[in-house]
Amino acid sequence: MKTSRFIILLICIWATTVASRPVAEMIKIPGGIFIMGPSSAGEQDTNQSIDLPTFYIDRFETSNAEYSRIVPNHPYPKGAERHPVTSVTWQEAQSYCEKTGKRLPTSAEWEKSARGVDARAYPWGNKVLSEKAHPYFSGLIKRNVGLNKKDRSPYGVRDMAGSVWEWTADVTKGKAVTRGGLWNFHLDYEYSKTYEYSFAPINKKLPFIGFRCAK
Repeated sequence: MKTSRFIILLICIWATTVASRPVAEMIKIPGGIFIMGPSSAGEQDTNQSIDLPTFYIDRFETSNAEYSRIVPNHPYPKGAERHPVTSVTWQEAQSYCEKTGKRLPTSAEWEKSARGVDARAYPWGNKVLSEKAHPYFSGLIKRNVGLNKKDRSPYGVRDMAGSVWEWTADVTKGKAVTRGGLWNFHLDYEYSKTYEYSFAPINKKLPFIGFRCAK
């Protein structure tokens, strides 16, 4: 009887640890309606109301150090442990998320995490920050995730406007929607708007595309 109780206790501890581990690294995005798309006429698509269930998303982009714990042979420059991981395919990003008990966010989930429910143009509001997003035009020189404390969404999600493009779960005809990119895109140091997106082949490893996970 004592042995059975001990085994049950171990199972409960293991289940609690597994269930809470990803959530502890993530931010809860409450379910409900938000406006997806630009709020002004003439920019990309027309906006629409999207109703999403509650989900969780990583506070920060996946770093080289985090990725290398799951994929030990992933190469990156010395001193770049806290830089966002890049040069990974969509499949590799999705595989990493799955191995950590998560998945890639959908494009809609990513956008709601960035802009909240008030259709803001940038994660922090509607005005461009006076601070430059990064020090170089090309973006091949990166910086640590979370370094820019002002690049914060209303939910507290970081680096959604002034960092790398990020893979999302949305795929069509061999290309995935990427969100939030800045490097190699805006050459005037302007931050990316919350509704901006692009597409990239899912089998390409590009130095300006990274990712974060959702659950």
